[in-house]
Amino acid sequence: MPDWPARKKRVAPHRLNRAGACWILFVLLGVAALSSMMPGGLSAAVEDRKGEKQPPAPLTISLEQAIRIAMENNRTLRNAALDVTSSDLSLQTRESEFDVKITPQGATRYSSATDNSYWQAGARVSKKLAQGSTLSVTPLFGESGGSGNSEVDVALTVPLLQGAGSDYALDGLYSSLYSNKREKLSFVQQQTDTILKTVSAVYGCIQTQQQITFLEKQLVELKRHLSLARIKEKSGIIGAMDLYRAEIRIQNVEEELTSTREQLANNADEVKDLLAVSQQQAIIVTAPVAYTPVEIGLEEAQRIAVSNRIELVLSAMQVRETERRVAVAKNRLLPELDLRLGYNNYRDDDYDVLSEERWTVALSSDTDLLRTTERNEYARSKIELQQVQLNQQGEEERIIQDVRFRLNSLEKLQERIRIRDEQARQAMGKLRLAESKFRHSLANNFDLLEAQTEMQQAATDHMVETINYIIGTYRLRSSLGTLLDTKSGAAVK
Repeated sequence: MPDWPARKKRVAPHRLNRAGACWILFVLLGVAALSSMMPGGLSAAVEDRKGEKQPPAPLTISLEQAIRIAMENNRTLRNAALDVTSSDLSLQTRESEFDVKITPQGATRYSSATDNSYWQAGARVSKKLAQGSTLSVTPLFGESGGSGNSEVDVALTVPLLQGAGSDYALDGLYSSLYSNKREKLSFVQQQTDTILKTVSAVYGCIQTQQQITFLEKQLVELKRHLSLARIKEKSGIIGAMDLYRAEIRIQNVEEELTSTREQLANNADEVKDLLAVSQQQAIIVTAPVAYTPVEIGLEEAQRIAVSNRIELVLSAMQVRETERRVAVAKNRLLPELDLRLGYNNYRDDDYDVLSEERWTVALSSDTDLLRTTERNEYARSKIELQQVQLNQQGEEERIIQDVRFRLNSLEKLQERIRIRDEQARQAMGKLRLAESKFRHSLANNFDLLEAQTEMQQAATDHMVETINYIIGTYRLRSSLGTLLDTKSGAAVK
């Protein structure tokens, strides 16, 4: 009997080790079973987690940075810049028409009947002059029947009637130059439009961000009010209708908050599209909401606009170009009559007596006597000139009207901001009164919820009017033609 307790102590550790081993084996079998159920096992699961791409950190962009990025990366602007480059190349092509041109010339021939060979080589050097004349010199060297020869041909072609003068001769160059200047000015206009779109998109994000902040704050206050209302309802101070009213209002605010967050995502996508930023990149935009009232007189603003607006520059250019085309169409009424002066010197190396020297003078004409097509084109060009002159007058009036409209809009927005301030003060007073009455059980929560809604709406309206005023200042500068420095192509702060 005395040995039994000692034997019991020796057996217990073995039983414990066996139980622990069973539990370890059970855990390992479970892990193995789970890993076999995964495609690729545990190693594949670990590799998949390592291979997951972490979403990029949000990119914070200020308003000035957004404008700068848009000016550099906007796809529409880059396409417009390529159009300008293409126009530059077209202008260079037109200018090259008046460069000295060297055209190699050559010929060779062999006849088995006479066993004679013939070859000749040289080059034609020509240049078109600004007055419409064409001068060419063609030296040639060759061999015929074993005898060498040389020849020089000089020709000058001068249009006497149609085509005479630089206005007609440089018609293609002037047209390309006009198109090139118009393309560059249109590029500046697209830059201005891109700035306005970027400002509007950025402030659209700011507006929705502020609305979300207001709604979240209101939601917190409503939930706090609901907690207080439940306590009062259990105490019998208020009825169940107050609870229903608060819960319904909370649901309405949550629904509005969801739609506003969706609108914020859409506005952010619009900003990313304008800035050519990847849609996978999250962004946070910032911009000042404070504004400085615009102080400028109507007459001064209209004077600045007339001096700076690109539309008036384009309109004046179009009038001058149309006047030039009228002169060209008038020149085409004349018949074609060209004078050709030529000199030719041919010399044979073996037979000096066969050397020749010739001077030629020729007049040539190929024209329609009735000139019906040319007369109609001339009449049509004069009608087009009258149209562009009327458009020029109307363009200036439209600019003056646009400046007046922008100034009036800013004045009305400033007045609405003042009204929103007064509404916000009134809503705050009503809210405090309603809170006091509900806290002291002098009224139900109908007035309180109504006052909270009016307060939130007044704050939202004030913020919206302020942002509209800021955007309106950018549109006014665009109307004045001062939003973009046309000399440096940079946005004016």
